[in-house]
Amino acid sequence: MNTNFLNTTDLALTELSAAIIIFNILLSFGLSLLIAVIYKKTHRGLSYSRSYVESLVMMSVLAAIAMMILGNNIVRALGILGVFTLIRFRTIIKDTKDATYLFFSLAVGMGVGTANYIISVIGTGALLAVIYFLDKYNFGSVAQDGFLLTFIADKNFKSEFYEELFDKHLNSYKLLQHKTNTEGDGEFYFSVSFKDKTRPEDLVRDMNRNNSIKLTDLIVGKDAIEY
Repeated sequence: MNTNFLNTTDLALTELSAAIIIFNILLSFGLSLLIAVIYKKTHRGLSYSRSYVESLVMMSVLAAIAMMILGNNIVRALGILGVFTLIRFRTIIKDTKDATYLFFSLAVGMGVGTANYIISVIGTGALLAVIYFLDKYNFGSVAQDGFLLTFIADKNFKSEFYEELFDKHLNSYKLLQHKTNTEGDGEFYFSVSFKDKTRPEDLVRDMNRNNSIKLTDLIVGKDAIEY
């Protein structure tokens, strides 16, 4: 048997394997980077974390490496998935969508690591397109056209005053809270909905005409933070 031929063949196979490993790492990195970019662009709320975005990229690359080590062994693959799942549930994630992104990145890494390139690339592109579409058209968002009316009044204030104004300007109203502050003034919180031809500033102007009212605030419902 030709020893030189065998050595040359082994070297070629080693170089081929190294090229595949590098390709898988780069592909998983590229796809997870796209996931992280879309996450940044579509993120809502106050819980943004740079370390979480970096974790999305690292998770995919790590999953690809793990799957290359384990090969196509389904039992081992399920085991590594269980480990990642345990890590997820040991980590505090406030937003359900953040957890979905984490599994998205994990699935892409597993797909690349098992050489399912077409599924990984097309799946990533399709899901990112869905995410972008849902964000662009505010899918799942609930229209908030109500208002929160708050005002502070002294001890001489009579409820008949605001009841008369509310009947004039509002379709509906509901007292959310009434409390007395340290100065003895009453603080009122109402959820209100205006009549079609009524301007919110008209109600505020009429409220401020009463000498017993010290402060009036009107918060637009559509400006409320939605997560």
